[in-house]
Amino acid sequence: MKVRRFMASAAGLGVLMASASWMVPSASAQTAAGLTSAWGKTCKMRVVQQFDVPMSDAVVNLGATEQQGMDEGSISLAEVKKMGLSFNWEIRGKKVSGYCNVNGKGKITEFKQGLN
Repeated sequence: MKVRRFMASAAGLGVLMASASWMVPSASAQTAAGLTSAWGKTCKMRVVQQFDVPMSDAVVNLGATEQQGMDEGSISLAEVKKMGLSFNWEIRGKKVSGYCNVNGKGKITEFKQGLN
C-alpha cells in the first residue's frame, strides 16, 4: 500500500514539474536565434491547426528582411524582443501561403493567407 502511494506521489510530482517548465524560459530562448526558432514554431502550429495538415507539410521561414538583418548582425536581441518577427509560410503540395507576424512576446499579431 505504501509503495503504491509513493509511486502515485512521485508520478504526480513529475507531472507537476513537467507542467511548470513552461514558466522557465530555456537558455536558447534568450538568443535571437532561439526566439526565431520558438516563434517560428508558434506560426507553424497556427498553420497546422488552421489547415489541418501534418507538421511535415507546413513550412515556415523567417522573413527575408529579418533573415538578412540577423545574418549581417544588424538586428539585436533587444530589437527582436521589442519589434517581434515576421515569418513566411506555405503548405507543401498546396498552393496556399502567407505570412505570420509575432510580437516581442511571442504572440501572433497577424496571420494572413493567400493563394500563390
